[in-house]
Amino acid sequence: MRYHAILYSDLNCPFCYALEERLVGQHLLELVEWRGVQHAPHLPVPMEIANLSLSRALEREVLSVRELAPEIEITFPLGKPNTSRALHYIIAAHHQDPMLALVYRHTICREFWVNGEDISDEGLLVTLARDLGMPDLGVNSATESLAHRWQREWEHLGTRSVPTLLREDGVIALGLLSIEQLKEFFDA
Repeated sequence: MRYHAILYSDLNCPFCYALEERLVGQHLLELVEWRGVQHAPHLPVPMEIANLSLSRALEREVLSVRELAPEIEITFPLGKPNTSRALHYIIAAHHQDPMLALVYRHTICREFWVNGEDISDEGLLVTLARDLGMPDLGVNSATESLAHRWQREWEHLGTRSVPTLLREDGVIALGLLSIEQLKEFFDA
């Protein structure tokens, strides 16, 4: 029997990005309800160029993803953006068209992890939405409220880890799962 799961994920986490790419590659994404959270809500808007400490941490994370998931295209970003605005836009897109929102979310992730763009930039988010046929996408109190609810739910789990997969039966898997672990998680 297959279970559906919730994926708590942050757009600026390379392990989240790689896990989502794996879910797509394994045709498992339709079993997952994505919920964006911020594991580092203190990050500035606009994204700042990483200082030496953050730069080294990003380098370690990206190299780790490349080792654990060599099939995933990922580059070294110049910094880490605040993801609040992007999360709100993704929620707004989902309210408008869930399938298009999925494409929008993946486009935003790739803009950051492949092209190095600052995804805290509202202009970029609006342009990407317009290019996908959602010219009137906008954030409102409902999108903000849902983002806050997801954040509280994730924090209540107590893992403080992204990515976090929560299966319907309560089983939790943390981090970048291998392809075999993903299959086992969903086939259990």
